[in-house]
Amino acid sequence: MLKWMNDCILEAPKACEDVIKNRNDLLKELVELFLLKPYKKIVLVAAGSSFNIANCARYAMEEFLDIEVECIHSKTYARYDYKYHDNSFIMCLSQSGRSTNTIEAIKVAKENGNDVAALTMIPGSPVTNHAEHTFVYGTSKYGRDLFVCRGVPSSTLFLMLFALEAAYKGGKCDEKRYKQNIKQLEDVVKEMPRIQKKVLDFYTVNKEDFYSMRRVMIVGIGPSLGVALEGSLKLEETVGIPANAYESEEFIHGPTYEIKKDNAVFLLDMDDVMHDRIIAVYRGVQQLTDRAYLITKNANYADDHTLNIDVDCDPNFLPLLFVIPFQYIPSNICEELGIRAITIYNHRSSEALKTKTDN
Repeated sequence: MLKWMNDCILEAPKACEDVIKNRNDLLKELVELFLLKPYKKIVLVAAGSSFNIANCARYAMEEFLDIEVECIHSKTYARYDYKYHDNSFIMCLSQSGRSTNTIEAIKVAKENGNDVAALTMIPGSPVTNHAEHTFVYGTSKYGRDLFVCRGVPSSTLFLMLFALEAAYKGGKCDEKRYKQNIKQLEDVVKEMPRIQKKVLDFYTVNKEDFYSMRRVMIVGIGPSLGVALEGSLKLEETVGIPANAYESEEFIHGPTYEIKKDNAVFLLDMDDVMHDRIIAVYRGVQQLTDRAYLITKNANYADDHTLNIDVDCDPNFLPLLFVIPFQYIPSNICEELGIRAITIYNHRSSEALKTKTDN
């Protein structure tokens, strides 16, 4: 029986537990490869949900490794931004291992003398034919991952763990800090089922308004921007409505002027650095639409339009939990209303554009 999005969402906690438990086997060779040279930067090259995964993991990786982590779209990297990456470790990400743009980026990185590692969910996928060093996320045993609902949290976690393991083995992190962060990540994963239940309650209260959304804006910054990117992608490719992700300050420089009463705006309040500003933006958006929603780690906010993700941890780990609403909401809208954004026309367009390969 073909799995639906909700099935993959429910599998995510166990998949993440597996990644943590098997981290030594999954990460050993990748960490050893990275530690061969004193790299000054990591470049995460990816497309689609893999690009969003990169952005979700970026700040945790920088925190652990104390080096710059840059995220670049695969085609942009291959055609424009392949230069000026001396002393950089290039990591090319593709969940399916079939992205033509990411495969092109691997080729370009190699031609320019960079060290490249490819990461994929599927062992033996086409990307392995083009990268000398290919690594798997370790979750393929669960089968097809519809709309990457299992892959986003588990692959984000994989990248966080890679950075933590490399920092520990490379001498940038002592054993005490290493164990503390492993424990935090384990605790975050244990909270996933509880947060899934809270998301379903939040959805149930607001679903009538969610059914009639005509435009969605998701606002984040720093570690929450990757979540905003993934949320907008999921709504577009499943429900088929216009959805965009915005950095919080860019959001108020133009996009707010198009907000209508049937538009939904989700504000992501993930850390103390931007808390006051995000709340101020949220209050302002409430003047423009009755469908302003706050997703926050702060327990001081509680109403029907607020989803409180009340987990005390490093905010850089919270993308693992904040992404859950943007999986369940589109999944349930599609299932309950019988919506499928993928049509024969979308299929024909994808075939013509050839964004995936079998070679």
